Amino acid sequence: MTDPLLSIRNLKVEFRSRMSTVQAVGGVDLDIYPGETVGIVGESGSGKSVTMLAAMGLLPRTARVAVSGQVLLRGQDLLQMRPRQLRQIRGRDMALIPQDPMTCLDPVLRVGVQLREALRVHQRLTRKQARARGIELLRTVGIPEPEKRHDQFPHAYSGGMRQRAMIAMGIANDPALLIADEPTTALDVTVQAQIMDVLRQAQQQTQACLALITHDLGLIAEMADRVVVMYAGCIVESGDVHTIFKRPRHPYTVGLMASLPQGGDERHPLVPIPGNPPDLGAIPGGCPFHPRCALAQGRERCSNELPLLRDVSAADAGHRSACHYFEEIHGSGQWSRLAQEQAS
Repeated sequence: MTDPLLSIRNLKVEFRSRMSTVQAVGGVDLDIYPGETVGIVGESGSGKSVTMLAAMGLLPRTARVAVSGQVLLRGQDLLQMRPRQLRQIRGRDMALIPQDPMTCLDPVLRVGVQLREALRVHQRLTRKQARARGIELLRTVGIPEPEKRHDQFPHAYSGGMRQRAMIAMGIANDPALLIADEPTTALDVTVQAQIMDVLRQAQQQTQACLALITHDLGLIAEMADRVVVMYAGCIVESGDVHTIFKRPRHPYTVGLMASLPQGGDERHPLVPIPGNPPDLGAIPGGCPFHPRCALAQGRERCSNELPLLRDVSAADAGHRSACHYFEEIHGSGQWSRLAQEQAS
């Protein structure tokens, strides 16, 4: 296997206030390899977006944030770079496609002006060349009448078109890494499918690797090569997409799978995971998932000892789980039973 394009090691992110400290990310290790799509999945507050925003140096400056660990992009540690160095890398080597384009597009600037800015920061283009490239990008992402739309303000765009415009900005400089943060949030189902087609085509065109942050497991099954499941700021399971969906080895992953509709099959009713995600300011001791886990069954090890992310088997080194008793989980046939036990 080639060396990873992005390598995250022991990344920790804390948000501090006068009253308390919230650990949003608790020691994440993650590799993303050239050309692959990695799906990062979990409930809201699990640390998915914060992990990637910290990697890009995009956490808000107004927050009291402590970030530690390493984030290596082609061997360079992004966490040790000065803001000016990071600005040269963001948009050129790595780009973010945010989940809410309406708040990211400047409402008083025409879309074409914002596209030209993304281009001219990193490329020596004349105004005419930047305009031509901007129109070409809008055409690439499927926006109709790109010459006309190039000169319009964001309010004239629909939600799906605004998301396409953000994808166009993301791929403008052919980055090696695209980070898509909930790219289909608040879009209708048909528009969601169109946006994912555009994103797939954009990735193929630029040969970029893609980090897809979402809570939509259906999207992960369709798009991802590998899956990373996060809970309470930690990775609890990782592996290739087929293995994770056929043979999940963490109770949290099992619970997520049980919440997926099974095509109207009455034998597989939707069963939610009981309880709520933990307060990140007071994460329970031991395994953070044990208060909601049927597999724990009051075992002291679950409540006292933090499980390490380890290989499920010697034969499958790519499949890893952070559960003390993952040997007791036997694949998809157990989804409903375990989930029902969690709910009872």
